[in-house]
Amino acid sequence: MNGKIQVNSGDISIIAVNVDGKPQDTIPTKEGGKYFESAECDNDAIGSWDRTNWEFKIQNLTKKKTKCTLNFVTGNVVGEQSGANKMEDLLNQESNKETLGTLVEDDYNNIRYIGKNPSNYIYFNCKDSTTQNAENCETWRIIGLMDGIKTTSGRTERLLKIIRNDGLGTYSWDSSNSNVNNGYGVNEWSQADIKTVLNGDYFNGVAGADICYDDDGERTKNCPEWTQVGLKQSARDMIEEVIWNTGTAPVTESTWENINSSILLYMWERSDNTGMQCSTSYRCNDEVERTTTWEGKVGLMYPSDYGYATDGGGDQVKRIQCLYTPASMFYSIGGNCYQNNWLFNSKINQWTMTPAPNSSYASEVFCINIGGGLTNCTASRIQTVRPVVYLKSSVKIIGGTGEEGSPFELKLGE
Repeated sequence: MNGKIQVNSGDISIIAVNVDGKPQDTIPTKEGGKYFESAECDNDAIGSWDRTNWEFKIQNLTKKKTKCTLNFVTGNVVGEQSGANKMEDLLNQESNKETLGTLVEDDYNNIRYIGKNPSNYIYFNCKDSTTQNAENCETWRIIGLMDGIKTTSGRTERLLKIIRNDGLGTYSWDSSNSNVNNGYGVNEWSQADIKTVLNGDYFNGVAGADICYDDDGERTKNCPEWTQVGLKQSARDMIEEVIWNTGTAPVTESTWENINSSILLYMWERSDNTGMQCSTSYRCNDEVERTTTWEGKVGLMYPSDYGYATDGGGDQVKRIQCLYTPASMFYSIGGNCYQNNWLFNSKINQWTMTPAPNSSYASEVFCINIGGGLTNCTASRIQTVRPVVYLKSSVKIIGGTGEEGSPFELKLGE
């Protein structure tokens, strides 16, 4: 079937279509072996592609004479595929399975890896980009192919989101002077201490400029040797600068603790709710400006990434039960949710990049504890940091199966 266009407001005057870089008169059919790669809209409109219904959706359409260019590419390229094509092909291969596969589409057109140990391993941050193996590269894992990601250059794309398999160490998310939130830090990502480190010395692979924190009251600790474990030039070239969502849940009747299902978490991360939802308290006196988006290259996982990564034990009914169970209660329903979630680690507490709302504190951040639950942690406490990045749409998968013993191999295309 040919594609459809769906808008939420306003008028759109021009839709341009390119297939493999060449202009076309119509949107390709769903059965034609073409894959949606990206959308570019002017006037700040945001476009996304609904793969299931094969339609283009436009949001923030506030001006007439808005132009959107839709870019499609031919799939099944021998030897190498874009990340988007590869994920689409793998999902299609799994769609015929009678049981729940390790790749699924979520409620928001993202394709995600799920389960206890899916085949989502990749080589990344290699010392020598021409040789990809365990000795030469780090092992990362693909969270999924995320839809509607807005780049800082104005494009809206479907991008691979990846996370470092091992943590960099345990550090404070943020710390502060004792007269600011009692020294427990500020839960605003745009100024968080760990944000500065990840997008500074770690990203650039240099040492000396940034400070790593170990506790409240701005107590410091030694940073890693970034020239050894920081990002190499080949990795930096593959990373897209995007607009990250830093919203959170509202403080209502124990909202974040009792009804923060994965589906709601995803919505709240994209909301206007900030981490400052208190007014009086010695732990709520910072004067930091709050934001709900941030432009940058290196972040952390979202709470919803953790929630959506479960397969409930390979049973569709149990997976749905997990998605509608508060992630804070993942441990309470027989272990199906957290024990069958590849982002869970029983040995480490892990940071997310999302503030946790509290009516008394402005220093709380969502974290994943060793018991499998999503909870709130004081920003100045130390938890494991696992960097997360989005890869450019030009990054191609050129080898490997994604299994632990055969990670995907990457190449930066033109």
